Amino acid sequence: MMRTSASPYTFILGAMGLIPFLCATYLSWTNQTFFDRSGLYLFITYGAIILSFLSGTLWGQFVHRESSPLSIYLLISSNVVAVAAWFSLLLDIQVLSIALLFLGFISTFWGEARFARQNHSENSPYLTMRFVLTLIVCVLHLLVFYPSY
Repeated sequence: MMRTSASPYTFILGAMGLIPFLCATYLSWTNQTFFDRSGLYLFITYGAIILSFLSGTLWGQFVHRESSPLSIYLLISSNVVAVAAWFSLLLDIQVLSIALLFLGFISTFWGEARFARQNHSENSPYLTMRFVLTLIVCVLHLLVFYPSY
């Protein structure tokens, strides 16, 4: 069964995870750098790391479940998303990197929500938190994407 509990630590760490996205967005919009790296570069690299982390959490959910068509799909998709996150770092066109990461964040949430629905835990506080965090991250992707496009 998928863990649906959300401790205060989960909420705090989730919220703190937004700070680098917010800072990188600010740097991107103001054309400033941090350690000689552009805000766009920082946004993309941090996004790839977080997306890989989220893919790992999907993998972890598979490990603790009995095999089913959905759980196998979750396992395979978590690997595809992790490789896509890595691939986003290799692209020379930053706008494509942002778009790929944006789709990856939506995909991981969609997979997790679908998995929660199967386990009748779609109204869990954890999934609500994940929705809000994913929504904020996706809006920040659009804000970073906009001036680049």
